[in-house]
Amino acid sequence: MTRRLATTWPRLLAALLFGAAAALAQAPWYLWPLMMFGYSGLLWLLQGATGSARAFVYGWVFGVGYFLVGLHWVGHAFLVDAARFAWMMPFAMLALAAGLGLFPALAAVLTWRFSHPGLGRLLALTLFWGLTEWLRGSLLTGLPWLLSGHVWAGSDIGFQAAAYLGASGLGLLAVLAAAAPALVLIRNHGARKRGLVVNAVALALVGLTIVLSVLRLQNAEINHHPGVRLRLVQAGISQADKWRPELRDQHLAHYLRLSMAPDETGQPPEFSHLIWPETATPFFLDQDTGRRRTIAQALPRRSLLITGSPRMPHQQPGHRILHNSILKLDPDGAVKAIYDKYHLVPFGEYLPLRKVLARLGLDKLAHGAVDFSPGAGPRVVKVPNLPPFRPLICYEIIFPREISVTTGDANAEWLLNLTNDAWFGEDFGPQQHLAIARLRAVEFGLPVVRVANTGISAVIDPFGRIVSQLPMATAGIIDSQLPIALPKTPYRRFGEGIFAVFCLLLMGLLIQTLRRRSDPAHDAS
Repeated sequence: MTRRLATTWPRLLAALLFGAAAALAQAPWYLWPLMMFGYSGLLWLLQGATGSARAFVYGWVFGVGYFLVGLHWVGHAFLVDAARFAWMMPFAMLALAAGLGLFPALAAVLTWRFSHPGLGRLLALTLFWGLTEWLRGSLLTGLPWLLSGHVWAGSDIGFQAAAYLGASGLGLLAVLAAAAPALVLIRNHGARKRGLVVNAVALALVGLTIVLSVLRLQNAEINHHPGVRLRLVQAGISQADKWRPELRDQHLAHYLRLSMAPDETGQPPEFSHLIWPETATPFFLDQDTGRRRTIAQALPRRSLLITGSPRMPHQQPGHRILHNSILKLDPDGAVKAIYDKYHLVPFGEYLPLRKVLARLGLDKLAHGAVDFSPGAGPRVVKVPNLPPFRPLICYEIIFPREISVTTGDANAEWLLNLTNDAWFGEDFGPQQHLAIARLRAVEFGLPVVRVANTGISAVIDPFGRIVSQLPMATAGIIDSQLPIALPKTPYRRFGEGIFAVFCLLLMGLLIQTLRRRSDPAHDAS
């Protein structure tokens, strides 16, 4: 028993470190060699696992390390209103990492159960890791954040293949190449030689992907919609001050000063469309005639404002509906809701199982006693003098399967992402959010206009390249034209169908390794 514990604890610590290392391959650091260290280490542990329970634990501990490091920024949200929520932070972070760690644990146990040491185990880990990441983005409310495929966003070149494979398909290739070095650690000389061949094949696939990406960027000229002149406003207002009632008019005046600031040449602003971020107006703009008149009088003639704002369309006794919305303000001050957020953040915008959890002293993090309600669903919006676009609020952009770019007779020609990342500090969270937005641009071949309260605001072309951006924790403006979309990408046409094809291919190869089961001594590690 003592000997077993002596060998188990070092491996558990190794699994934790492997997971933490793999997370550092993601934004903002993109330390790709650590991804190889992490996934090769996990495969090495699974090669030597003595049972499915041991494999499950290795995968779970790996996942805890991965999500504790990669999602540590979530804890910052509990410090915005520290008096109420700071006590919850350690419990929430551990619960989040432990819960999400079940997905790597499932991948690990399936890998051990349906493969033999060697090539088969590599194929199984690649397959089941990809499938469990897909499940993580789908089950309950889903959280397709920190996916293995997101590591490709560290290079304008590397992630162009997302136009064909999507983030999920790129994730399969990333895990295959990152875990393959573990095969050269096999003790058997013949198996080690086969491992070198497998590594060569994996590197060749990565090289082919990069070549295809380079070819896609050749002659990648971007045209712009004539007559569309955008001004994006990043106010830089801290989350702690954002909802203070006595500061509402001060915040509005700040937005208007930025909106009417001279352009980079010192000339008066000439924009056709002004865009403010998520909940830029911390009051019900659609019900506030006076403040709407103030905004309309300050803006240039014939310009439109698109802004985030809370909206409460129904106020019946005992039944209030609150939306996180995007509104359009016309030059005459008339306002119209053009989109209500559909995919809400649990514990952020609403409290799941409120009747039960509220009794335990829990509440949502967002300001206000009323939970937000979801809107009707994805839609493509038409606004005067703008090509149709798909509006996305905050983390809605991380769900590629929910980004419907066609509704009714309208095809989206760009994506508008209004967000407020002030909740999550100034490093990992906003950088990861921006990286995901860039991947969406490549996948769909659509430009992305991202407007954030404290950053990172950016205009992203349909190749995922940043045309212009504002840094974190600053107040400023971006004046930009609107890039024209590319022809439909394969991913936009077929969605996750391409990912499914690659999963079937991996499954076929895995079945072949099971049928050609070698002598156990041949593949022993």
